[in-house]
Amino acid sequence: MSYPPPPGGPGGTYPQGQGGWPPQQTGVPYPPQAAPGPYGYPPQPAAPVQGWPGPPHTPYPQLQPQPQPPGAGGGSGGQGGSGLKKAVIGVVVLAVLAVLGIGGLAAYRAFGDGELPTAAGGAQGEQLLDEDDIEELLDGRSQALRSGDEDTYLAPFTGAAKDTQKNLYENLRKIPFAQAEYSVLSKTGTGADEYGDGATVALDVAFVHKIQDVDVRPVSEWYRWIIKRDSKDAEPRITKVGPAPGAFGAKNYVFYPAPWDLYADMHVVKKAHTLTISDKKHAADTDRYAPYIEKAAADDIALWKADGPEDTETPTGFVTVLEPDRKTYSSLYGSPYVEWEAGQSVAMPTFDAGFGGDKKDLEYGGARIKMDMSGSRFTNATYWPKLVKEISHHEFAHAIVQPLEAASGGFAAESNTRWWVVEGFADYMAFRFDTELGEWNVRNDVTGKEFSGKLPGSPGFGDEVGTGYTVSYLAIRFIAEKNGDTAALRFVAEHYRAPGRLDQQLREATGMGESQFQAAWASYVRSHS
Repeated sequence: MSYPPPPGGPGGTYPQGQGGWPPQQTGVPYPPQAAPGPYGYPPQPAAPVQGWPGPPHTPYPQLQPQPQPPGAGGGSGGQGGSGLKKAVIGVVVLAVLAVLGIGGLAAYRAFGDGELPTAAGGAQGEQLLDEDDIEELLDGRSQALRSGDEDTYLAPFTGAAKDTQKNLYENLRKIPFAQAEYSVLSKTGTGADEYGDGATVALDVAFVHKIQDVDVRPVSEWYRWIIKRDSKDAEPRITKVGPAPGAFGAKNYVFYPAPWDLYADMHVVKKAHTLTISDKKHAADTDRYAPYIEKAAADDIALWKADGPEDTETPTGFVTVLEPDRKTYSSLYGSPYVEWEAGQSVAMPTFDAGFGGDKKDLEYGGARIKMDMSGSRFTNATYWPKLVKEISHHEFAHAIVQPLEAASGGFAAESNTRWWVVEGFADYMAFRFDTELGEWNVRNDVTGKEFSGKLPGSPGFGDEVGTGYTVSYLAIRFIAEKNGDTAALRFVAEHYRAPGRLDQQLREATGMGESQFQAAWASYVRSHS
């Protein structure tokens, strides 16, 4: 959702009455929001796969997005949650032969333990790092993390890797994990002492974890460990730790770095429904914002519990990272972003979804939310409590329904969750708890603006962004006004589960098929413009 300056330009004031925001008590006009950087998307990843869709949902814009030149940008609109799912569940399968489904040790046996001849006449060198050594190394770290045994956890790490892992360990211990363990993804190298100088392997490792009340299934972050063993008499050493290289050169899908990788001292505010995280140096600001973030979480969860479908498995808590440095913010979870975004809910695939288990299991285990704490929603002197709750309501709405998303049938548009449903629902949840703010957005994003009468498939560019979000919000609001919150929330849930059945879902929610609904919605939008 885009927040432009008040009507009449930077010097204007907000109208009173009719649901509008009142002027500040001092009588000073509501200040214009700071303009973000250049509007645009990052370049495609190395060796891109033809036809990759965008991220799980369009990142939430900062206020006043700047116009984009024609033809610029791309990659983030209209694909709902299926983009990330296809990249992880499709491309990664090709990259690691479906290791997520067959398990860590099985993956090691399947393609990590091959025999390679040595330079000396093809004789195999002494095996120094076999599957039992690898299993013991990973299990030891998992057990030590769970038990709180820092010395044991750090024992195999050396040099700079030991320093970084000590910091990581201390950060991880601040998180209430219901599950936390390391699992093999793949191994490069035979583990044999082929040249008499010991054995070295590169081990791609999944940190498989489930945060209490936040994740409904285990999710993972991928690392690469370099393991060295000089001889059978020596203990294996982990000499280097970093992110796994990714799938087909795309680092966006290893979910590194998490905040526990970034911060020398991670600050965590724990409340009933939220973990709000930042660097310790921003603790005072984080403590100030955390109660408003918690209030938004409690609102969204209560509404879904009261009026959402009873047969859904959804989270009852959320993780939010607040980061004011734009470079650090953009790196979090390796997720694609646009320069104008204010926040993003990053979908986290279930670790073994879709392979070798119950095919009805969930594709997504949860979500991770990040927000730009330098944005005007957080820094506005007067309205920051309202605006912090608004963006929190929006992002938590995404996180609530993310586990509902079904396996996609392909790259065709009809197999993906519609952009207007994804973002319209998130804004509906935001403005459901702040009708004045919702009406203000309608007046500023719809009134007097060009309107095609078609349900949007993307946010558009420049000034179109705010309109795209707001008319999508009006689509979900139209359903709710017609048949109540229960109908609107069930429609969203069913669309996430089966995006190819949009026409039938609209008939069930409103009594109208897709074309009839679009015409009625267009009239509804025009009545508010």
